[in-house]
Amino acid sequence: MRSDTNQLDLYTHSDQGIAEAYRVAADTARRNPFETPDRCEQRARLYEQQASEHEARARRKG
Repeated sequence: MRSDTNQLDLYTHSDQGIAEAYRVAADTARRNPFETPDRCEQRARLYEQQASEHEARARRKG
């Protein structure tokens, strides 16, 4: 019998949970030794922007 694994976790896939993951990714991006400091900062800003968008969506949902 096949198990249905398509159901999402309510916390992990919530806007707040995704925002927290983007904040961690931004912190990690700043410490990436394999890219230039400018590229690291650019990537971190992108992740922070995504986190802000998810946090705003979470606030709108209440």
